[in-house]
Amino acid sequence: MNSDSPSEKTTTRQQMFAFIRKELRETLRDRRTIITLLAMPILLYPLLGMCFRFMAVNANRTASAPLRLTLNSETEALWLQQALKTGDSILEQIQHSNKAPDLELEYLIPEDESGEHSLEDSVSNTQADLGIIVQPVGEEGAEPYSKVSIQLIQRSGSPASETAASYVASRLNALNIARIERWSLENDSTLDIPIRQSKSFVAPVETPNAILQLFPLVLLLMTVTGGVYPAIDLTAGERERDTMETLMALPVPKFRILIAKYAAVITVTLLTGLMNLTAMTITAYVLQIEGTLFGAEGLTLLLLIKLFAVLAAFAVFFSAALLMVTSSARSFKEAQAYLIPLLLVAIAPGFVIMLPGAELNQMTAFVPMVNMLLLARDLFDGQAQWLPAMIAFLTTLLYSFSLLAAAARMFGADAVSTGSRGQWTELFERPEQIENQPTFGNSTFVLAMLFPFYFVCSGLLQRVSDVSMSQRLLASAGLTAFLFVLLPIGFAGWQRLKLRSTFRINRPSWIVWPGVILLGLSTWPWIFEVVVILEAFGLQTLDASKIENVKSLLESWQQIPLWVIIVALGVTPGLCEEFFFRGFLFSGWRSSAGRLATICGTALAFGLFHVVLAGGIAPERVVPSTMMGLLLGWVSVRTNSILAPALLHVIHNSTLLSLARYREELAGWNIGDVEQTHLPIMWLAASAIGITIGIVWVKLTTTVETDGQA
Repeated sequence: MNSDSPSEKTTTRQQMFAFIRKELRETLRDRRTIITLLAMPILLYPLLGMCFRFMAVNANRTASAPLRLTLNSETEALWLQQALKTGDSILEQIQHSNKAPDLELEYLIPEDESGEHSLEDSVSNTQADLGIIVQPVGEEGAEPYSKVSIQLIQRSGSPASETAASYVASRLNALNIARIERWSLENDSTLDIPIRQSKSFVAPVETPNAILQLFPLVLLLMTVTGGVYPAIDLTAGERERDTMETLMALPVPKFRILIAKYAAVITVTLLTGLMNLTAMTITAYVLQIEGTLFGAEGLTLLLLIKLFAVLAAFAVFFSAALLMVTSSARSFKEAQAYLIPLLLVAIAPGFVIMLPGAELNQMTAFVPMVNMLLLARDLFDGQAQWLPAMIAFLTTLLYSFSLLAAAARMFGADAVSTGSRGQWTELFERPEQIENQPTFGNSTFVLAMLFPFYFVCSGLLQRVSDVSMSQRLLASAGLTAFLFVLLPIGFAGWQRLKLRSTFRINRPSWIVWPGVILLGLSTWPWIFEVVVILEAFGLQTLDASKIENVKSLLESWQQIPLWVIIVALGVTPGLCEEFFFRGFLFSGWRSSAGRLATICGTALAFGLFHVVLAGGIAPERVVPSTMMGLLLGWVSVRTNSILAPALLHVIHNSTLLSLARYREELAGWNIGDVEQTHLPIMWLAASAIGITIGIVWVKLTTTVETDGQA
């Protein structure tokens, strides 16, 4: 039969529900889960609510505190008080808009009469917000304080001191202007003041509640903490209790068992989040702070729906992530150790929403966790746009499915179910037998170790300033060779791996080389065009400063022989990077994953490594580098070798470097300008034809790599 009968479908559905009920029953009957689910929110939120109310009351009290002005004597204080009152009335006449907000002033007189020094100390130690020294400068016999010199003593970095100084200065300036105008009238002369100032006060634009802005981060923490324990208990916990083998022995697909555990983790996560929301809502109403927490409208039904939608999205994503991590653990303790980095990675993007300028657009909508956090913030603000929101939602579902698929590959694997307890010394133990290729874990371990080394060494190389540019380029080439060739070879030798099969050093047929060369010469125009297209959609970050840096770098290369540039930045990276990414990493991942997954995974790792620059990062390089990695991976699969992609990589790099070196000569052809918007259509057409011919050539002259050849 080509399809399952209705009875078989019913049996499968009943079996699925039975597994889910079993997982939920085992999870919810654990007292630790109940404590996390019920007791913690009931106890925690009243305490948090009381602390928040106490801090809010103190903040309001501080905001309404009077401004403290300190002077040397009571006479000066009385004169200043009258002067500010007169100046305030003058400002009301000058300004034709609404009145400035009234400020409460408090005048302080030091107990001692030490003068200026005492005022400075009072302002410095925050006893006063502003010190004012009033010195009469009138002639002898004149009316006291008819002409004075004012010195303001302000505390640096203090908003209250800045407000007090601005308040006093504006009113004293108004007195001066009124005196000049009165003198002009008394002397029958016309004196036009060249610059007249006026100030109007308008109500500020309604901004989102600052506390409401933190709700995405709060929901994130609710989701992560709610799903941690069930995910560990249903995977590593069962393995530690020796019940995982019993589940694996059942005549049921492993993925079905994993889906049941996934449903249980999502359910517990959502229940934990709902309990947190319920406890938070009740606490807010009891303490009468719902307006402060949720804005002027309070906690409405629409806001509750938004909160639940975001909570559900977080639960779907993090439940898959937690299961993927815990499925690879051999014990409860090991799973907890794995989850510490995951929690740090999960919490860090939560602070992105508080950065100035952070917004959900077509670029950030593809970033895991960040996209849903920004979407949650926009939903609460009522400013969500449908296109980025849909992209964020769909990509989150895609990432969740990918994580679940990865968890399915690890879940119940023999190496995990019956393996050792995973001591750290196993990473450095030398095996007794010779292997053809590294394992997935070994190749990933080397990749994880290379990234921080690459980042640190690139930054240190940038700090070397007492060498010439040629020497720096050659040092960069040596560093690339050491990291991507020597270190993997050393690891392979220690692990008794065959170098030829590990690094896929096979000789392709000679007939494939013309197609590879054509691809190397033809790819750069469309890689450049991809950058331009992404820039047009706002997905790149090529600002003016980066363009200037590129121009200055190209200028410095004019004094360097072309062969040095090509060897250091074209040949060496092309050979060494392929030696690792399409060699060591590719063979290790290919042993556990399919062709497409290996091509995409190594291409993404290749693109992420190209983000790192000497002394900084360049996120705009991710997409073009990943696309180039996809092409290199495909050629590597077709030829079952690193030699063909290495040649393609070298030709591609060398072509771009040559164009950059002779950009002035090529300017007439609209090539080489770093600010160029689009390449000529003829160049793009020729490039497309070359890429098509090259791909067809390689495909017709090679055979697809089989699983046994990996």
